[in-house]
Amino acid sequence: MDHRIPGGMMEHGPILCLVGWWPEPGSVAGIFILEHLQAIARHRAVEVVYTTVEKSHRPVPTITIRTGIEAGLTVHRIQIRTPIRRYGVPTILVRMAYKRLLRRVPKPALVHIHVRTDETACGTGIARALGVPVVVTEHNSFYHLGIRALPPKAQATERARIARWFADPVIARVMPVSKDLARVLVNDHGVREDLVTVIPNVAADVFHAGPPPPPGPFRMLLAAVWRPPKDHDVFIRAMRELPDTVRRSCIVEWAGYGPDMATIVQRCAAELPDVDIRFPGLLSKSEMADAMRQAHLFILPTMADNLPCVVLESHCCGTPVLSMRVNGLPELIDDTNGVLIPPSSPQALAKALEELMTGKHRFDRQTIANTARQRYAASAVGARIDQVYREVLGVKADELG
Repeated sequence: MDHRIPGGMMEHGPILCLVGWWPEPGSVAGIFILEHLQAIARHRAVEVVYTTVEKSHRPVPTITIRTGIEAGLTVHRIQIRTPIRRYGVPTILVRMAYKRLLRRVPKPALVHIHVRTDETACGTGIARALGVPVVVTEHNSFYHLGIRALPPKAQATERARIARWFADPVIARVMPVSKDLARVLVNDHGVREDLVTVIPNVAADVFHAGPPPPPGPFRMLLAAVWRPPKDHDVFIRAMRELPDTVRRSCIVEWAGYGPDMATIVQRCAAELPDVDIRFPGLLSKSEMADAMRQAHLFILPTMADNLPCVVLESHCCGTPVLSMRVNGLPELIDDTNGVLIPPSSPQALAKALEELMTGKHRFDRQTIANTARQRYAASAVGARIDQVYREVLGVKADELG
């Protein structure tokens, strides 16, 4: 499909962003998508569409569209309620909802799908009908983690379904957030390598350098949604292996929430009674930034990950990170801004913790922050996404006044 506009100029219109996830109160799910869109909105008008399909006990399906301003963006929330969720009925209803919405908004310049779901996947058909291209941002670890939980036959079926969708010629660019995810999409799911541009997640503006941590005990910060593949067990076991004097000389801020949180609190009380461990719960972005600036070290114990925002956020605050050598994490962490160790090894984690707490590793916090801000600030990421739009729509940067 030729996405160029006659005369080399770009078609006018907003970016129609179909999002697979969206933030809700009390949850961090979808915040990284919101931050991507806020970065894009620095350059383009954005219309956000978030669609949910729910089971209904009423005999007739309903489609409700509510439009409002959320975090400075125009967001259209589509709620579909249907008694039948099989036989392709939800897909038909989603397409109907999109067509209904498009009668209310200006024709978009392109459709930007953020995370392929059953709902957002319908966007390719809408784009084709409008004669505009599609770009896709992928954050989802399903492609290299979740899919492996399926039985072999179901895995093969799902891989084929994914490959068919990405082979649609209306898709002009695929933007995974990590090189590791890009590799998986190309090697396992048949995405054309020439369509791939890796663009990372965003660190919000509140994550920036500040004064160094206060003098006193060594302060460690952990934060996540605590469920697999996040590995609380390896951290607790590693802390038990530290010499008593080292273990007692630190403060641990263990932030976050999730199904493993109650177990974490119970185990820390039983197994680490001599360690000052605090549980502040789910922190806001500004609270997290303050906590990162006050910490000597951020720790993310995990068995697998994609491109976790907390790592680049910590770096933007100047705080080094200790984590595991898995998936996209080596793209973020090197010997200038942290330490990587093998996953699932309490011994390796205890050794790294002791070396970091006793000063064997030294880091320049200002350099860490400056380098990270250049890569992950909203201004930097937004400019990179806008450049992809220009390329897809056939517009050279010097042709825009």
